[in-house]
Amino acid sequence: MSTTKYYRYENSHYTVTARADLQDIILNIKGDHCHPPEPEQIQIQTFKQVVKAGAISESIPIPQIYDKEAARIDLSTLSIAVLPSQRQLD
Repeated sequence: MSTTKYYRYENSHYTVTARADLQDIILNIKGDHCHPPEPEQIQIQTFKQVVKAGAISESIPIPQIYDKEAARIDLSTLSIAVLPSQRQLD
């Protein structure tokens, strides 16, 4: 079993990779990243990916997929506050 997690972030301005232990303590960062990870943004990104995958693979309407996933995942209060609406998912 691996004792290391790898993360990758990229956008049009930069690419960053990070290596962390199983307790999410950052061991190494490569790239030009200048702020710590934001757990709420990670939760939102995961939520969006799950909804998009469900929209592709399921035959139920997207609003139902959104509601089902929003009820299923354990979002922090701050994540709920910044969760995009069904129409804002890109």
